[in-house]
Amino acid sequence: MVNNALTRIAHWLAAHAPRILHESLNPSASEAQLDALEAAISHHLPADYKALYRRHDGLNEDAENFGSFFYGMSFLPLAAVTTIRQQRASATTPVPLRQAHPAIKADNAQRPQWLCLGFDGSHVWLCVDLDPVDGHRYGQVILVDEELETAFPVADSIVALLTDFAHDLELGHYYLDPDALEDGNEYLTADAETDLINWSTTKRWANTI
Repeated sequence: MVNNALTRIAHWLAAHAPRILHESLNPSASEAQLDALEAAISHHLPADYKALYRRHDGLNEDAENFGSFFYGMSFLPLAAVTTIRQQRASATTPVPLRQAHPAIKADNAQRPQWLCLGFDGSHVWLCVDLDPVDGHRYGQVILVDEELETAFPVADSIVALLTDFAHDLELGHYYLDPDALEDGNEYLTADAETDLINWSTTKRWANTI
């Protein structure tokens, strides 16, 4: 199912943003990288998380094209995921959330068990939650807004995230940022209906909590 969604995404990118497909997206992560991350976190990585990184190890921010991916955010390579997790694991003071969906633990906005997946470059993260509230979905994809001290689920799984992304691309909910195009880059931006970064003013997300 991951491969099906990624094939749909690749088909759309080939037609509308080929530089993201061919220049920005990294090739697969190695099994050694996935094994090392799994050993470091002492949790099993969801199968769909592994399947995603076996296709693409995030975006290459040093590529000639500075691109973006789901919801117009970065897609973090495993090296960055590992570094951020290590930083959070070594932090001694938790940063509690002001509000969180019942599926999400609110005691620390920088939980090392939340594997960072995407980032808007400012204060909004997409994370894979490996420590949900009991009874909720292991591997759910959550948004963490550090500025508004808020977290809520975005998708039940990586498969669901990628399927939603493919669907939104096909429905025309993404466009290439005009300013980035002027600078010679293909950079995806979500439209006002889909925008997750500015979730508090977006109809799809504003009432999520």
